[in-house]
Amino acid sequence: MYKKLIPIGIDSFKEIIDKKYYFVDKSDLLQDILTRKVMLITRPRRFGKTLNLDMIRYFFDNGVSTCDDFENRQVGKVGLDNSYLFNGLKIEKNTEILKHQGKYPVIQISLKEIKESSWEKCYEGLKKVISKIYIENEYLVENMHEMEKKIFKKIIEETASEIEYEQALKNIMEYFYRYFKQKAILLIDEYDQPIISGYVNGYYDKVVEFTRNMLTSALKTNEKLERGILTGVSRVAKESIFSGLNNLKVDSMLIPTNADKFGFSDKEVLEMLKYYGKEDSYEAVKEWYNGYNLNRKQIYNPWSVLNYIEDEESRLISYWVNTGSDDLIKILLKSNLQKVINNLNKIIKGEEAIKKVNEAVSFNNLNIDEDSIWSLMIQSGYLKVANPEEIGRDLNGNGIIKVKLEIPNKEIKGSYDSMIETWIAETIGKEEIDEMLGELTEGKIEDFIEMFKQIILENMSMYDTAGVEAEKYYHVFCLGLFIKLKSNYYVKSELETGRGRSDVILIPKDKNKRGIVLEFKKAKYKKTIEEAAKEAINQIEDKKYDTVLKEHGIYEIVKLGVGFKGKDCHFEQI
Repeated sequence: MYKKLIPIGIDSFKEIIDKKYYFVDKSDLLQDILTRKVMLITRPRRFGKTLNLDMIRYFFDNGVSTCDDFENRQVGKVGLDNSYLFNGLKIEKNTEILKHQGKYPVIQISLKEIKESSWEKCYEGLKKVISKIYIENEYLVENMHEMEKKIFKKIIEETASEIEYEQALKNIMEYFYRYFKQKAILLIDEYDQPIISGYVNGYYDKVVEFTRNMLTSALKTNEKLERGILTGVSRVAKESIFSGLNNLKVDSMLIPTNADKFGFSDKEVLEMLKYYGKEDSYEAVKEWYNGYNLNRKQIYNPWSVLNYIEDEESRLISYWVNTGSDDLIKILLKSNLQKVINNLNKIIKGEEAIKKVNEAVSFNNLNIDEDSIWSLMIQSGYLKVANPEEIGRDLNGNGIIKVKLEIPNKEIKGSYDSMIETWIAETIGKEEIDEMLGELTEGKIEDFIEMFKQIILENMSMYDTAGVEAEKYYHVFCLGLFIKLKSNYYVKSELETGRGRSDVILIPKDKNKRGIVLEFKKAKYKKTIEEAAKEAINQIEDKKYDTVLKEHGIYEIVKLGVGFKGKDCHFEQI
């Protein structure tokens, strides 16, 4: 029986409808658009922002910007009818919003590909995006003054001044109004990508100044603006990019207004799995790709669900994590480990980690303010809000939210493991780690201990091993070491077994191999590292941490208690 194709990587609404791809109907999002003058929608990458924005364009556009016939477009021909694209969709039942269908000139631009290493290259990219809009609507010059025509030509030729480019979106809306006697709708996709690249590559102030001036000009006190919609991953704080833009309505991961319009709901995923004959995998798919809490609605990662369904082998693997560069998240966690280690360790272990975070991300404070890092990680999809509680808004209108931080699902949990593994490999060296782990798994415990001590001595200076968080540094550090064994072992951290939770347990996939239990104890107060190691080994025995290994049929077990203080450590073995 024929099944509809899955639209992997297709962001064109028209193509999906025309070619009858499987489409999850989010058209009722349109009813919210006309209730907001300017709207910023922030969601993680590949959560459907671009597709929804394209749907909005095809609904409201008067037939010019969606016209593929360049000659007709160049004479400003109106009348291309896109209404058939919405036949049978939810929005077709909303008679009030249908009155606005096909009525407006629409400007749609995307900044998602502007990921340049310098401001000069970034500026060139921004100029090309704006120039393209002017080229596609060159027919507008017939209603212009001579001076306006000169600036229009300079923008097309990419020779205009920076101020002229900052004013370009506002000006073309004026030209549209003269031509069509109708205000314009402005759609900007991934508005924050140049800003993120600017932060990572050292030209943040320049790109923020340009973007702020462009958006303020186009979206504030612009009489020729009908509606403005921006999408992105994060809400950049008002004091930088949105200063002066006080008519902005934000729909974010922290305070969503269209919770189920981006990503898939539980009902939508179940319907999809049934359609493709994979309903038996529902619980596993839920464990791997569900978990985003938006207005008490559970939202699945749409990219991962679509890829899982398309995969002929039905593999439950990390589809989303490997699709884009999240260098900013990785850089922030690694460079701010001293600040985030306590909560990072809690999050990885599944313990309660509660923080106050701001709905807006202050990029200027990312290396100062721990809360800004957590806010960015929530908005980027690497954390979820469990039981969010809004506790007020500050005087600038920024939402301050008290949240419990959790890893959303199994796919994202794997990304933390990989991230930590990469950090440790970069610090120590892959060959050294492989040699040390080989000694451990092959039963050369004395050699393993000596090499472990040497690695700690040479590399733990990156951590504050004398501070109150020392055990957490050791936990994260050792987890990063042992993750490399995951192809042959189940690497379990803080696993509930026996009568407690062990630090690290290595469960071999081959029952003929030995299992390994490790417990770490800091030598507090006047205790020696030898006393701390004995306390650790006694805890393994008293709490029966080897229970889970025996349940897996593993009876050759190595138990290691590790006492440490600063860079010194001592092992006790059973």
